[in-house]
Amino acid sequence: MWMSLSDPTVAEMLGQVGLDWVAIDTEHVALDLQSLQNLLIALGDTPTIVRVPGNDPLRIKRVLDMGAAGVIVPHIQSAEEARLAVAACKYPPVGIRGTGPRRPSRYGLDEKAYLAKANDATIVAIMIETVEAVADFDAILNAPGLDACMIGAVDLSASMGLLPDFDDPRVTATIDHVAAKARVVGMPLMSGRAPDADESSPFSWKNLLKQGLRVIPIASDEGLILSGARQMLETFQAASEEETLISSGARKTLESFRAASEGE
Repeated sequence: MWMSLSDPTVAEMLGQVGLDWVAIDTEHVALDLQSLQNLLIALGDTPTIVRVPGNDPLRIKRVLDMGAAGVIVPHIQSAEEARLAVAACKYPPVGIRGTGPRRPSRYGLDEKAYLAKANDATIVAIMIETVEAVADFDAILNAPGLDACMIGAVDLSASMGLLPDFDDPRVTATIDHVAAKARVVGMPLMSGRAPDADESSPFSWKNLLKQGLRVIPIASDEGLILSGARQMLETFQAASEEETLISSGARKTLESFRAASEGE
């Protein structure tokens, strides 16, 4: 699931749920690096990837040195940019990541063991969310060391000049096109959006799976709070209205009884 709230208590609770993975968003939220590290610590053994703000090797290095299992790099538009994202996550001679793993090496206690496996273990995912990326997708798929591609449907619709209609059939058709190419080479596809409850939505569970997306966030921390609060409010309002109707009916019955009694 997605995380964007800065409270480590929320992260600690989610870390006990048994999720397959958590993705922390640092592209669109106000998380600083210290807050991010606190979240990674609080999540414990839950595999955690971080969506970084952009394809910045310095930022990627610092995030990985905090103990993230990998990164999601947004707005990749070409195979060359995909290769740069991979290089930022890998130590030489494969990439350009500088050595200084703090948390993942247990602050130096397991430094050699971590360095020996880091290049193979670090997850590198990129976001496909522009018409340029779609046009160069065949070459992107051939980028060595790339582990997964995440579909960013909303930004894709913006790139196509269709915002805010990210459920436009042309967007869905483009995602189908990308998914078909990914299936041919066995590239895992991730959904950037949690599934919609409406089964007719192109972003319902059924349709996301039909498109070939297999790494899907079930929700976000913000979304769970909003939906839970809204649901409880609606339940309370419905119960209150029912009680009001019952009370109103009882009053009318009592008034009718009194009027009949006075008539006698």
